[in-house]
Amino acid sequence: MVLKISKFFAILIVFSSLLFDTDNEFNSVKANVKNSPANKNDLNLYHGMGVSFLCNATRKGFDLDFQKTLSVASATFASVISQKHGGKILERKKEQTVDMKQLQFIASLQLVESALKVCPDNVPEKLEKQFKIEKERIKKLQGL
Repeated sequence: MVLKISKFFAILIVFSSLLFDTDNEFNSVKANVKNSPANKNDLNLYHGMGVSFLCNATRKGFDLDFQKTLSVASATFASVISQKHGGKILERKKEQTVDMKQLQFIASLQLVESALKVCPDNVPEKLEKQFKIEKERIKKLQGL
């Protein structure tokens, strides 16, 4: 159990260090610079890192709780958008401020969808069913 927890934190530290600048001197210089919104390439990078983290942390041998790991990955995704991009994304060539809770929810859905493609054996059946129900609900809402 202790080994699983230490592996989880090791993965989390590596994952978060890739997303956040740790050089405080550089960050203090950037403090006066306007954050640019996250573009499609940024979002794809953060998403890919989130899926990689999710699949690696929940694979056999690590066996970490999928739902908890998903929460960490989606919260980290939203946190990066908030901290590095000032909570803004570039969508259809227009800068938009996003609600962090909504962003985290959407990131969770997208991460589950990708995990079902990349590492389907890691995704619990119950979560897969919930994802399919939610996806159908969103399709109906978009059709209105």
